[in-house]
Amino acid sequence: MKKLLAFHPTIAPYRIDLFNNLNKRFDANFYFYSKNLISQKFDQSKIIKQLDFNPKFLTNGFILKIKNKIRIIRFGQIIQIIKHKPEIVICIEYHPLTVISILFIRLFTPKIKVYTICDDSYEIVNNVGLLRKIARYVSLKYIDGLILGNEETEKWYNNNFREVNTITFPIIQDENRLYKILKDSNTYLQKYISEYKLEDKVVLLYVGRLAPEKNLYFLIEVFSYYAKNKPNVVLIIVGEGTEKESLIRFAHNQGIHEKIIFAGRFEHTELYAWYLVADCFVLPSTYEPFGAVVNEALIAGIPVLCTRSAGASVLINSKNGATFDPHNKKELEKLLAEFLIKKSTKRNSISDSRMPYTFKDRMDGLIKFLNL
Repeated sequence: MKKLLAFHPTIAPYRIDLFNNLNKRFDANFYFYSKNLISQKFDQSKIIKQLDFNPKFLTNGFILKIKNKIRIIRFGQIIQIIKHKPEIVICIEYHPLTVISILFIRLFTPKIKVYTICDDSYEIVNNVGLLRKIARYVSLKYIDGLILGNEETEKWYNNNFREVNTITFPIIQDENRLYKILKDSNTYLQKYISEYKLEDKVVLLYVGRLAPEKNLYFLIEVFSYYAKNKPNVVLIIVGEGTEKESLIRFAHNQGIHEKIIFAGRFEHTELYAWYLVADCFVLPSTYEPFGAVVNEALIAGIPVLCTRSAGASVLINSKNGATFDPHNKKELEKLLAEFLIKKSTKRNSISDSRMPYTFKDRMDGLIKFLNL
């Protein structure tokens, strides 16, 4: 087994299967910069139970804020490279630590293969700042391969950095693991249906942070146009964030508050039960590097309406949903009329996945790419 050393910002639920599979196929060590995301806090005890390895953390360092973007700077990455003597190193995006590690490897341990993961959507990759452009240029000059989350983004790199080896590995999860969680969520499913009187309702679902870039004012306004004369239609917003109170007031002002449920934030079985409640999922973000919730919704068997600004839009085809311009109200309203015409029959069972491919297929491709 080849020795692999991976660095990553934190352990989020949507990366569990990637880490577990790398651990299974390599003699691997994983180091994380933080025990949680800055933007939202996951229950790490639930995540740790699903890991097949013991995560390690780089704890010395500081937090750097540049133009409203926060970077966690950790010391010790070079020390771990020297200590573990890996054959493969995986870094994250064009972080300052990534650039330093790449340069160190090329100068002192050139036999090590080094890869970096970049989750940028096509829209984001075209609109990066000067510092990121410099870090990207330096990194791509010396890495062995680039792991991307989006096929459109990969095409951009292939056109602009032809010498760089690339592969697309979207932020997706193992459907078999998620099926087990979905089965375990049935108790919460029945609770939600009863508590919110959803048995005969047609449900549009959003899951995510309540933040400006999620474009929820746009969603509520479009939903209000569509739903005012449709008594059996509801919008359920799952999540918390700085915009919550303002969004509730906006829903009142639109005269649609009785048809919008702000359910709060959930994780694991309590979260996945909401996917079983829903008849259609929507992600309206104006800024979204990927959007792991799209993968979760598709695995749960619901059609998805996804903004074209999200990297996850590449998961959508004519059989599982549609994409839309996050600034075009009429386009989304038309799609709601098409996808919210009737109640799903699946609320007592799990529907087949609507994903265009399986996690195993993509994981096998990634392993082959790393072993080249």
